[in-house]
Amino acid sequence: MDSKGCLEPMPLLVSAIELSLGVVCDFKPESLKVIETEINRVYPIGNEPMLSTIISYGVYLGEVFVRNVPGAFWGPYTGDDLLDLDIRIDRKEHSFVGYPLKRVLDFWFDRSLALSVYYQMNLDMLDGVIQPEASSA
Repeated sequence: MDSKGCLEPMPLLVSAIELSLGVVCDFKPESLKVIETEINRVYPIGNEPMLSTIISYGVYLGEVFVRNVPGAFWGPYTGDDLLDLDIRIDRKEHSFVGYPLKRVLDFWFDRSLALSVYYQMNLDMLDGVIQPEASSA
């Protein structure tokens, strides 16, 4: 299945976020902070998330990238695990592959891993503002 097939229910996923949190999802980067705040309010830390909840928020996070970052697109979905659904951004100097559903799952259990910071940090790396850590050999 390609990523488009995985993303067909996006309007329903976004509606689920809007209903559960009482927010409007406009796919703007600023909306990520609102969603973080509301997740903290509605879902206490330690609350075990349903996979459908992680998928909804993860697809939203990925779509914020796709709609706001030039060159961002959903990568092909080739696995059995929806958490492997990725977004990609290719630029001359830098490229990025991110896993928004995994990031939402990480945020769910460690609220210091803010979605808005993830978004901005990756833009800063793409723009060369910050450099990714060199891998240790």
